[in-house]
Amino acid sequence: MRRPVLAVLGGSFDPPHIGHVLIPTYLLTRGLASRVLVVPCWSHPFAKRMSPFDQRLVWTRLAMQVHGSQVSVSDLELRLALDRPADSPSYSYEMLRAVQAQHPDFKVRLVIGSDIVAEGEIQRWRNYDKLAAEFSPIVVPRMGYAEASSCALPEVSSTAVRGWLAAPDNPAAREGLAAAVPAVVLERLHAGTRGHVWLIGHGNVARHAEEWLMARGWTSTLISARGLIDGSEELPGMASKPNAAASGPVSRVPKVIWIVCKDPFIGAVAQALAGFGLRPVPVLHAAGSQPAREGLAPLVAAGFPVGTLHPICSLRRELPEGMLDRCSFGIEGDKPARELALRLIGEQPWLDLQDMDAAQRARYHAACALAANHLAVLHEAARSSLTAQGLPAEGVAQALATLMQSSLENLLALGVPRGVTGPIARGDLEGAARHVAALGGAAGELYAQLSARLAAMMKP
Repeated sequence: MRRPVLAVLGGSFDPPHIGHVLIPTYLLTRGLASRVLVVPCWSHPFAKRMSPFDQRLVWTRLAMQVHGSQVSVSDLELRLALDRPADSPSYSYEMLRAVQAQHPDFKVRLVIGSDIVAEGEIQRWRNYDKLAAEFSPIVVPRMGYAEASSCALPEVSSTAVRGWLAAPDNPAAREGLAAAVPAVVLERLHAGTRGHVWLIGHGNVARHAEEWLMARGWTSTLISARGLIDGSEELPGMASKPNAAASGPVSRVPKVIWIVCKDPFIGAVAQALAGFGLRPVPVLHAAGSQPAREGLAPLVAAGFPVGTLHPICSLRRELPEGMLDRCSFGIEGDKPARELALRLIGEQPWLDLQDMDAAQRARYHAACALAANHLAVLHEAARSSLTAQGLPAEGVAQALATLMQSSLENLLALGVPRGVTGPIARGDLEGAARHVAALGGAAGELYAQLSARLAAMMKP
């Protein structure tokens, strides 16, 4: 069976322009690929100067979000860079091998422009012969380097875009940028910096929050929660130990501090922060389970306005493209902290937790956990039942992924009962009973319990 093609589009994307965004459309509509992976490079083997990687990654994700799930933007080059000497450049062959290892079910192919081929640049690439043999490049025709009739994409020059950005008061430059750069990227480029945030924590939320903030115009500094608690971490420009000399003037004083560490450490982090003698600024925590004035009590006593900014979203740092930019947030707190939280989220939806006491907050958080965490029980029961019959693990994983995703989308779009399918939805109680008997054991008990609840919900 032929494997689907995963087309890999690399580049500096400094910044991404309309031509970059339309390449995946070209590949997908022509049937040249089933999915497209966009990979901004970490460094350039020919010593090309570029904007910082994290900025280019954010710009590229903003530009490519129009495509949906068939196109994803990867920070793979960053992760590869961490495993090699600091002065080593990025090489396409190594990157493609890493992509292939991550996507063994796909045939990985590199995407290049016809200009790269026509000018002979590709011949200078490291391991080009191996690259061409293993990753069969897809050549996209570019105007001036292919027959005009075959060039379906507009010709946009990254050099010209950077020149226009350097001349913001030139009407011709503004016109050129409007035509060449995706509006969402151009808005971010023109918006400037809104302020600085200290992120306390290095876990799942912090990994996504840093990029989420940057996409909204906020800079941030990651600070270790454990380091603050045990005294090994210094705040930017400050000494962390009593009577020690400061490491320099306080730089990039934050407009807000957002504590995104694990819930059990929040109180200790608040205690440590309160001991630094900082000028009070709004402090938010990301915990859903506790009111801010309780969880951050040491900071309240020190005169800090406090609040909650709880992302109602499942986040894992192993999966860099989370849904933080689309999720809702739970928000409450003192007026300055609450206002800062609302500035951070912009137009994203939110739930007002302002008048909830500790018991209500615990119930709110439990409801979020119920919806997010317990899908794993259903998935594991179904997976183990299918693989126990000899079905291949990879095939089962793919089948269940589509089944669960489609069921969730139906439910969210249509509600109960119209968004529910299966025997119970059809009123086939005998069929459901046969399922219970066929599954047996714990899986059968789970099916019976859930079926009884579902049958009650389906009644008019």
